[in-house]
Amino acid sequence: MILATLRGGGADGTLVVVSRDRRRLVVPPRGPRTMQQALDEWPSWERALEDTYGELDDQRYGLPADRAVFDAPLPRAYHWAEGSCYLRHMERIRGGRGEALPDDHRDQPIVYQSGSATNMAPRDDIALPDPGWELDLEATVVVISGGVPVGADEHEAAARIRLVGLTNDLTYRKLLVAERRRGTGVYGSKPGRAYAPFVVSPSALGAAWNGTNLSATTRCEVNGALLGAPRTDRDIAFEFPRILAHLVRSRPLVPGSIVGTGTVSNADPAAGYACIAEKRAVELARDGAPATPFLDAGDTVTIEAVGDDGTSLFGRIRQTVVAT
Repeated sequence: MILATLRGGGADGTLVVVSRDRRRLVVPPRGPRTMQQALDEWPSWERALEDTYGELDDQRYGLPADRAVFDAPLPRAYHWAEGSCYLRHMERIRGGRGEALPDDHRDQPIVYQSGSATNMAPRDDIALPDPGWELDLEATVVVISGGVPVGADEHEAAARIRLVGLTNDLTYRKLLVAERRRGTGVYGSKPGRAYAPFVVSPSALGAAWNGTNLSATTRCEVNGALLGAPRTDRDIAFEFPRILAHLVRSRPLVPGSIVGTGTVSNADPAAGYACIAEKRAVELARDGAPATPFLDAGDTVTIEAVGDDGTSLFGRIRQTVVAT
């Protein structure tokens, strides 16, 4: 199935089911009113939501999706964690800052928790209070889980993946460096995340889901120019079941937990980059100085995940940076 959330109807928006071609949608005639309710009561409502999804194969059914005003699939979420699964990204970024990674970074995921109390819609503006904070985009694949109990293994964790999506995990790079050097958690450096409008069940992704991770191209543009198009299924060290099992070693995940891969990154520089800092790190190593600027007021960012058949799997994130 494909689900989304419309703006309006309360702080958590209104749940809709989206057609296979992503062109039509409908409020489910029976069942949950919000995405979080659907996740909380998944065993009760999964079949009804799947039935509505199937009914949308009739092209006479539903309303045009291109007229909808989408919110984030979960406008507010109980939990966010990230697994930093693409080690090339970590190695380039930290290498550019002269920072070492932990000795076991190839064996143990580097995870962190951050805020998710307010999530941004796919077309929300990005606030930039100070250009010196070095605003960056980060294209990140996410899953939304059901409840995952403490001690669940990878097989059990994989079975609790309900939906898959895409986010722009925004970062103020200058603030991030300061937080890391002070030994504090990631807080002020993360102004929020914008989400692509659609979240898709693993079964509905078909060949784009390999059982443990997304198989797609992540296309990232700044002001209409291609920053990169790295593959999500290349050079990934830790796939979702491993990350989820790692997260629940000592505490559970509640339904509606969002877990990200970290910035998608490929070893081949021809793939380009899914964040500016990584490109700057390569420029620094190659040329002695970075040339690509961070985001500034008036810039536009576009991110989407494209399947091998050309489908925009989750719809498009398109944002404009606004001075505040």
